[in-house]
Amino acid sequence: MLSLIERFWNPLNTAVTVLLAESANLGRISEWLSGEPFTWVYLGKDITDFQRIRCVLADQGTYLDTTLQFHQASESLRQPYLEYLYDIGRSLNALSWWINPTSGRSGYTSKTFQQTCLLRVGLDLVENWDGPGRLVIIADELVCRTLDQNLPKTPKSRIWRTRRIRIFPFPVFRDIFVLLAHRAYFILRETQRVLHSRRLVPHPFVSNEPTTLLICWMTQSNMGEGENFHKSFFGDLATHLGALGNQVAIVPFVLRDVPYKDSIVPLQDKSLPLALMHRHLNFFDVISTAIRSCSKPIRPHSIPLFSGMTIETLIKEELNKYWLTNWAADTLLITAVIRRWACLDLTITRIIYIYENQPWERALCWEARRSLPETALVGYQHARAPRLALNFYLAPGGECKAPLPDLVVTVGEHTAKLFKADGYDADRVRVGGALPYLDLFEIRSQVGRSTVPQHSPMVLVATSNGLEEATELVDLASHLFDQDEGVEVVLKCHPLMSYQQIESVLGPQLPDYVRLSDRPITELMLQSSVLVYSGSTAAIQALALGVPLIHLRTQFDLDLDPLDAVPHLRMEAVGLESLQEKVRWLLDHRDEYIAQHKEEWDRFADEFYGPVTEDAYRAFLEPKESLAAS
Repeated sequence: MLSLIERFWNPLNTAVTVLLAESANLGRISEWLSGEPFTWVYLGKDITDFQRIRCVLADQGTYLDTTLQFHQASESLRQPYLEYLYDIGRSLNALSWWINPTSGRSGYTSKTFQQTCLLRVGLDLVENWDGPGRLVIIADELVCRTLDQNLPKTPKSRIWRTRRIRIFPFPVFRDIFVLLAHRAYFILRETQRVLHSRRLVPHPFVSNEPTTLLICWMTQSNMGEGENFHKSFFGDLATHLGALGNQVAIVPFVLRDVPYKDSIVPLQDKSLPLALMHRHLNFFDVISTAIRSCSKPIRPHSIPLFSGMTIETLIKEELNKYWLTNWAADTLLITAVIRRWACLDLTITRIIYIYENQPWERALCWEARRSLPETALVGYQHARAPRLALNFYLAPGGECKAPLPDLVVTVGEHTAKLFKADGYDADRVRVGGALPYLDLFEIRSQVGRSTVPQHSPMVLVATSNGLEEATELVDLASHLFDQDEGVEVVLKCHPLMSYQQIESVLGPQLPDYVRLSDRPITELMLQSSVLVYSGSTAAIQALALGVPLIHLRTQFDLDLDPLDAVPHLRMEAVGLESLQEKVRWLLDHRDEYIAQHKEEWDRFADEFYGPVTEDAYRAFLEPKESLAAS
């Protein structure tokens, strides 16, 4: 007997078939199209899904790689998307909107832009498809649903997907259960931090002197540095500000994967004052924050079309997922800290923090404008700012309503130019210096160019902190050479993306010629013939040390290349065959390639990483009054 799907609709009757990436669907479509010519594409971001699909359809359909179309869509939709979100934010102008991931638009936390680009690719394929054979579009759940909503209701294309079985028959009850479970965990976790901070730091930081607060992340990689953990992002900024007559207090921003108690113990009774966030909070702050975060994030009553496409489902699903997690509560807790600081007998002249325009930073700026209006807010852009890291960039006039710092100090001239040309008021951007990279300057002064033993070439692969991006890069590195070719591949993972996280997706598949390393990346670069990267800032450090680069344009994520503004300074590969070809060519022609490009590399490195001079430190000290006047 025919299934209900077969009874009402047969995919062989349509020129284009769109289906959900589920095993049952793949098996059925493979069965139905057996012996028929067809082309298939994958519109998703999961490398394991893609590999599974390729195995099922290996002997039948022809795979159409849409990587380049996806990246073309991301470039063409970038500016309209910035303007689209800012128009919504300007009309709502509510903290609840500014701190959600959709508004924050970081590709690591918001997938709406990426899914919109996949949607654009899918719609273009359907509109322009004229064979040969049928086109099968395989997509993940949300892209599949939005394609269904956007495709014209014609016989040319049809969505086919099996429905997932719901554990909860009424989604609203499921959501309430998940929400309450998460908030209960939030209250327990944050209350423990409050209690630990009170026990470890009996007296909260107070001072009669004007004070600069330096907020710095405490991560798994820098907590071992004890009281100097802030130097991994700010170098010796705290010391120099003190020498210039400013009292500085360090504010650890302890990330969630860091053991709170273990990270705080080494910071007690040290040379610089410690302003511990949780030491200024109490149990009622935690409870009230949890309650505030139970309200659904604000959004327009009717979500407008974007570039002629309906993306309402993408935005609603992302906001609902955000609401159910503790992200809103974590972010709103920052506002409670600011209000507590405002109640202290403490003059906070300046708050300096790491600038990425993330939701927690927006919460800080929003509340500081209200509770600490005389305090200058200074963000330090310490690393990369590729064009598709949309969180860094603004729509024209985007400073009017969005909660932003008074001043953004960049790591060098290159990023300052990008910001001024792409939404920022030039008066709000200052060129700073490469504070975290003093060791790079020292090594660079000692080494004119990298020297590599020619008898044992080594390819260094540097991942970034995006899971999809890092997983794809490691997967390709695992198939780069044959075992007997004599080339060693060294894998250096980002401090915030461990190999264990990548392995949980790919499985333990590293061949013998690939090894992991925890040595400093600058040491590894000096022994490397080539650096392969996709979005890592290590690319700029490699150029500074004279190491040739190959940029992998990713298939499963947005292209976050820190060298996207200067593509001529590196080679580029798309897919395994292209990467193998470029790596082998560079290994054979390394010396002449370096000789041709070294001068350009040096100029760019000098522009990207500004010198750490007295002016670089003073860039953080502009008073609030002059900022307001400008």
